[in-house]
Amino acid sequence: MISFNFSITNPWSDRWNILWNKSGLISKYKAWEFNGYSTGYIINAEFRWTLKGDHAGACLMLGFLGYEVELHVYDTRHWDYDTNTWKSSDNV
Repeated sequence: MISFNFSITNPWSDRWNILWNKSGLISKYKAWEFNGYSTGYIINAEFRWTLKGDHAGACLMLGFLGYEVELHVYDTRHWDYDTNTWKSSDNV
């Protein structure tokens, strides 16, 4: 996993609301989400990239003055830690 995060929060705010959510499929096992939030962050920049684990993929979040956008591209399958392989509804 690669992870980068920088944030400055408003310590007096507990605001967190979903403003919108758009999502869809790219292929059989790949999906995307584009979300908007109202939050307590003054500034937020976050990037995560995982290759294994549940819903592995890339996530980018950018926030400024209490509003954030998130772009997430991920695998819809779950990771089977016993066999170290992907597990989907096709091979249960």
